Amino acid sequence: MAVTHNKLLVKLMVLGADESEQTRLSKTTQALRAVVELHKPMLWKNLGNDTDGYKCQVCEGNSYPCPTIQAIEKDIG
Repeated sequence: MAVTHNKLLVKLMVLGADESEQTRLSKTTQALRAVVELHKPMLWKNLGNDTDGYKCQVCEGNSYPCPTIQAIEKDIG
C-alpha cells in the first residue's frame, strides 16, 4: 500500500533522526531532485490559434513552470 500524503510529510520531517545532518540533507536533496526531474517541461505544439509553449510533463495541462516547480523555486530562491 502506498504511503498517504500526510504520512509522507511526517516522514520527511523526521527523516533519519539517527543519521548525520549531511546524510539527511543528501536524502532530502535526492528526493527533491526526483520531484524536479518528474516535473520537466515538454514542448507543446498547438495546431489551433494558441501559440507553442511548454507544459509540465506530469501536470496535465499546466504551463511550465507548473505549481510544483514554482513552489520549489520560491522556497530555494
